Amino acid sequence: MGNRKYVLNTDKVLFTPLDDEGILYAIEENKYISLNTTYTSIIQYIAEGLDFNLIVTQLMEEYEVNQDVCEMQLNTVIADLIAKEYINEATA
Repeated sequence: MGNRKYVLNTDKVLFTPLDDEGILYAIEENKYISLNTTYTSIIQYIAEGLDFNLIVTQLMEEYEVNQDVCEMQLNTVIADLIAKEYINEATA
């Protein structure tokens, strides 16, 4: 997925950080989704406007994981969030 930026799809979800964890509210489904600390960090970094490489750097520091594993797992999470339409790739 390279060094891309993503944005929350605020037509579909609202994000609320709560301490180390967070909540997504899926508007159309009218349901709350509890996020673990990793998903919360990723959503928070996306909301802050960090690009893929900066998110990887932050997660590597936060979770003491090597870059290859971090990139692979982040790609999986991003693909899942895009498939659910919770985030979109940012346009220039």
